[in-house]
Amino acid sequence: MIQAPKKHLPVVGLLGLVIIAAAGGTIYYYQFASPHTHGTPAHRLVFMTAVIQELGGFHVNNTAFLNQTTLPVFDNTNGYNLTGVKFQDYLPSHSDNKTINANTGDTITFYIHGVDGSGHGITQSSNAHGFEIDGPTVSVAPGGVLPGTIPFGQWYSVTVTFTSAGSYIYRCSIVCSQQHEFMMGSIVVS
Repeated sequence: MIQAPKKHLPVVGLLGLVIIAAAGGTIYYYQFASPHTHGTPAHRLVFMTAVIQELGGFHVNNTAFLNQTTLPVFDNTNGYNLTGVKFQDYLPSHSDNKTINANTGDTITFYIHGVDGSGHGITQSSNAHGFEIDGPTVSVAPGGVLPGTIPFGQWYSVTVTFTSAGSYIYRCSIVCSQQHEFMMGSIVVS
């Protein structure tokens, strides 16, 4: 059996500790001391349904990055049309289907379909849902309306840009059922 000379072991051990300390310091610096930077802001598409909270409330069906400068064709009756649109699907969050993650400067276009929840033995208080975003800073694109109204069976779309990091809440702004106050989700902007 070959053994290393014992006089070199303290030097090797000390060198190992220096390397570990340097790596730890580097990780600390980049995680906590230096400002985080993000790439080019993205334009995200979020496809949702809105039904009374007793039947699930808001539900994020799909999300995508828009890989072009023009938005999909949209109308309030038929919704969006992705024919010929360049986009890439991504997941909204790993924790649930009501949390949307974004970066500061990102633009999100919401496409929301209002669903009639009648016929399930639950009393509805209106014939529409509302959509509103509460949080630090939301910039609505020209022509967009926020808060918005989503009549049952119709579509609503709004494009917003998140200029500040923080936690945002999207929620129904029209009393639609007894559990209306719980009809919400979150947007986490970092």
